[in-house]
Amino acid sequence: MNNKVLIFSYLPRHLKKMVPVIHSLSQDRSIELTVLVMSREEQEIALQEGFSCTLLQQYTSKTPRWNFDLGWGLEPLIKALDDVQPDLFIALEVNYILRNAIRYCKQNNIRNLILQHGTPNEFSLHAFTPFEGECFAAWGEYTKDFLLKHGGITGSQIVLTGGVPFDKTISLSPDKKEVARSLGVPVNKKWIVFTTQSSGAHGRPTPSEIEMSILEVVELSSHYSDVHFIFQVHPSQPIEEVSDIVSKSNNANYCTVARYKDTEGLMKLSDGVITFFSTTALDAVIMQKPLMLINLHDDHEFLPFASMRAAYGVSSREEIAFALDNMIHQPNALIDGARRAAEYVNYMNGDGKAIERVMQLIHNILQNNYNTKEKDYEH
Repeated sequence: MNNKVLIFSYLPRHLKKMVPVIHSLSQDRSIELTVLVMSREEQEIALQEGFSCTLLQQYTSKTPRWNFDLGWGLEPLIKALDDVQPDLFIALEVNYILRNAIRYCKQNNIRNLILQHGTPNEFSLHAFTPFEGECFAAWGEYTKDFLLKHGGITGSQIVLTGGVPFDKTISLSPDKKEVARSLGVPVNKKWIVFTTQSSGAHGRPTPSEIEMSILEVVELSSHYSDVHFIFQVHPSQPIEEVSDIVSKSNNANYCTVARYKDTEGLMKLSDGVITFFSTTALDAVIMQKPLMLINLHDDHEFLPFASMRAAYGVSSREEIAFALDNMIHQPNALIDGARRAAEYVNYMNGDGKAIERVMQLIHNILQNNYNTKEKDYEH
């Protein structure tokens, strides 16, 4: 008899991170897989990726009041759990309705696994703790150290697997000519990619530092005739917001504002990455790219990379010019720190086997072989 696994996602960017796990489970003859999604956008992703999914709407006669109506979603999600009766429930975080879904799983003896979806910081703890699930598959020691420090989870609940999304990061080999043609950017120049962020939890980054940082980079862009600057706009941020800021400068022709379909592929082709505290910073250190982290609001360090000498930490507008010049003219200055940082954030960094470790963890849980005393997964 096959084991039933139910995967739930409510955001397109979350589902994209689940794709390798979904494909691996789909190919496992011992698994009966149900993929449950909340939005039509996720349904389109499933179609493009070649796997079937079910819309949450099918488990209720009620209509959501607005797009991303999470208050509406809890009742049909619990109905889906009752209907499917999975042996294992998998999701990407414990935030919003998922916290209640995990409680329901515990009450009904449904095994559950949470896969890491992003980089925790003090302003995003609500997406990670308090942790009420059975097991948390963490990308690396940094995540484990952070969550243990801030409470709500015990070491026995954390299993280090490495980040499944980083398996792709490590193996990427995009065609620069094809990407340049798609974006309409010069192929014969260096590319600096600025992965933007909208103002999120606790108003960080602030609207003023978003505008100030972007505008300063655009102003400096004219100093580098052999460099083109690409602003890769975050999925939750209106692309017009960034375009309007860039257009305030006379140097806008040195820059391109885009939402390219493959952020990691774009970064792989770049000669440096700029961001605030996006998860793309982890990709940057794993790819060994020169990295600038901007925080103009205070001296808070969202990520440990500047203190590890893996990135240039910028806390004032004036420091952007210095960091940018070093990124372009001394690209290997922080390479040793980047290597150490990559190992810290991504368990067994470089082996490309995170998906294998996650799959083994899933089977261990299903077979009741999951040892909560293990520090990490060894295969």
